[in-house]
Amino acid sequence: MNEPTEFLYGLTFADFVVLLVYLVGVTAIGVYTLIRVKDMEDYFMGGRRFGKVFMMFFAFGSGTSSEQAVSVVAKTWRVGLAGIWYQFLWLFSTPFYWILAPLFRRMRALTTADFFEKRFNSSVATLYCFVGIWMSITMIGATVYGSGKMVSGLTGNQLPYEYAVYAMTLMFLLYGVAGGLGAAVVTDFIQGVLTIAFSFMLLPFAISKAGGFAGLHANMPEPPIRENMFDMVASTELATKLGAEPITMFYIVMLSFNAMMSIVVQPHIMGVCAAGKTEMEGRVGFCFGNFIKRFCTIAWTFIGLACVVIYLTPERDQHYEEVARIVSTTPATVQAEASVLERFQADPENQHQLAHALDATRAMREGGANEESVYQEAYGAVDRDFADRVFGLAAHDILPGISPGLIGLLLAALLAAVMSTCDAQMMVASGLFTENIYRRFMIRNRTQKHYVQVGRLAGIVIVIASLMLNKYFKDAVHALEFFWKNAAVMGVAWWLGMFWRGYTSAGAWSSTVLGYVLIWMTEQSWFLGTFPGLAADPEAAALRISFPIQILIYLSIPAVVGIVVSLFTRRTDKQRLDEFYLCLRTPVRPGEKTIAPCTLPENPLPPETGKLINHPDIEIPRPSKVGMIGFAGAWCMVAFIIYFTKFLASYGAP
Repeated sequence: MNEPTEFLYGLTFADFVVLLVYLVGVTAIGVYTLIRVKDMEDYFMGGRRFGKVFMMFFAFGSGTSSEQAVSVVAKTWRVGLAGIWYQFLWLFSTPFYWILAPLFRRMRALTTADFFEKRFNSSVATLYCFVGIWMSITMIGATVYGSGKMVSGLTGNQLPYEYAVYAMTLMFLLYGVAGGLGAAVVTDFIQGVLTIAFSFMLLPFAISKAGGFAGLHANMPEPPIRENMFDMVASTELATKLGAEPITMFYIVMLSFNAMMSIVVQPHIMGVCAAGKTEMEGRVGFCFGNFIKRFCTIAWTFIGLACVVIYLTPERDQHYEEVARIVSTTPATVQAEASVLERFQADPENQHQLAHALDATRAMREGGANEESVYQEAYGAVDRDFADRVFGLAAHDILPGISPGLIGLLLAALLAAVMSTCDAQMMVASGLFTENIYRRFMIRNRTQKHYVQVGRLAGIVIVIASLMLNKYFKDAVHALEFFWKNAAVMGVAWWLGMFWRGYTSAGAWSSTVLGYVLIWMTEQSWFLGTFPGLAADPEAAALRISFPIQILIYLSIPAVVGIVVSLFTRRTDKQRLDEFYLCLRTPVRPGEKTIAPCTLPENPLPPETGKLINHPDIEIPRPSKVGMIGFAGAWCMVAFIIYFTKFLASYGAP
């Protein structure tokens, strides 16, 4: 079979045809939804008109993007099967989505800031607006960073990463600005199918090239330690050989805890749970839409294991060593760097790797670090960069030999994943600004059309900020970890405020601000120099805090401080709290119209359940029969997913 002829940037003519068909299709849908946007609820909540299937794919699409696949493959490249926890961290949270979804729907809110407004006051709501906008900026930034690396790999590293980022950003920006959340939900149905295809398309061919499941075990190179590459909990010995922090059981527990804290305050979750017709649409969409993502994660991880077999060769290791040697012995001057790059002028990929390693080690070399330290950092930087691109590179090397146009289909699926996540994030962040900052504090009593236009302009500014943040990320895993940390901090105020009447506005402010301060402190060299025992590797040249320890610090200490502050500060007005908790216990009537955020309609249904604990300050609702059955079923699904993953990992083992 003849290999397809490349047309442009490593892609064939058939690939461009497939891409064109996809772009024309989503543009048509965007125009259709643009016509339907009449007011703010249409633009920011899609008119609350969607059924179970649309909500399931909206939950899947808005929370699933190609950078997550990139980060899982990259982490698997470095620690083996245990890298799956870089998306499985949400696995143990997923059953709770069945319980949480009705609470979000019953808030009858446009944004999560409305929740904080009703539960606390306008100051906490305003705080959340800035936090929520920052969360969306970090998620968009992480998404386009990882996706740009994958697009570059898909083209055989012929399309520069920066060009890929700008092209993807322009596409989802135009699309989201036009149609709003309605466009995001409608296209997520189509794009969800494409994202699933993107997750599984490469898997059978990559496994086959690695020699099948038996080949994954037999052909796994040494190092790493062959047998430990298939452990869901990575050993310290394996992680040390691979230059990564071990994913221990404590690591997994803290990742899961961080996930529970962050999921409730991510700005798009209000739309994921509340854009449906009834509460059941939110339950099914939020819970089972995310279970689809868990199965996709399994596919990403085994693609990563196959890539280890295919690409982790002695020749590649020798090349990394050559790059690291050149970088570690090069004076930190622009002239010297230019001369080094000139040595690799014939190979753009070598040039890119050298530039990346030089950039990663510049501060170390300028600070007078010894040659060995610079060498290790340069080697790791080149390896991390390759890990970010290896998913796309595997597709570029394997799929053209199967059928023409497959790269174009995978690229369309990747763009679908980026658009479905980034346009939703852009919309919720612009909604936070428009509804809770601009309309409240800046310009009041204008037309719905005016506020929709402001929302569109705010979305553009938010995307520009996310592009600027891209310069900060070191690799796809770092980008994802950066988002996780920034997303979890205000979750402390959400959980304590939801179930304890005594949690005050001052408590919410203190826990949130302190959480961000602690994130900053624990990443400073002077902090780790003072407490070297908290470092991931105390003997390393450049100290870095153990990630699970950092999570423990920035979540537990603010929680304790927030509780103490709440005990000594003024409580929220009792009438406000009574109205808030009554709203959360009152089911949404089919066809019910929201008059104002967090407000019951004129003829509400009776409250569904009472309290589980009979204490005046504790507000844990008694679970309903539907809630308990779905919750138990979701845990059965969790058990099956873990068993299925372990079964695949052992399949073909000698």
